[in-house]
Amino acid sequence: MDPTKDKVTTLTQKVDALHQLVDQVDARLSDILSRAQSPLEDSGVSGLYTPRSSSARGTFMSEPSLLHKDVLVDSGYVDPERSGAEQKLSPEVQIQRLTAQLTAAYNRIAALEEQLLANRVH
Repeated sequence: MDPTKDKVTTLTQKVDALHQLVDQVDARLSDILSRAQSPLEDSGVSGLYTPRSSSARGTFMSEPSLLHKDVLVDSGYVDPERSGAEQKLSPEVQIQRLTAQLTAAYNRIAALEEQLLANRVH
């Protein structure tokens, strides 16, 4: 297999794994925050956080504050193996896009971890 294709495949797998991690962290954070919000609702304080059931990808796309200037936003997640009608991108562009998505996913995980730690302190 071509080394460039190997890189693309590896980066695709890493991005998929990070999407799963972000989904897990988001679900855990939502659970923790909803449990933390329950005592607040009992004391009359509400509206601080509303847990969402959407996936991390949907959340990421819908909140402009989570977008990054270096990340190209896809209209949806498309598996390149199954999409024959989609325009073919050069391997270099694919690597750049996947690297940017990987970086954004790492940054999102870090932001969620910081948010989780901040809520544990309070």
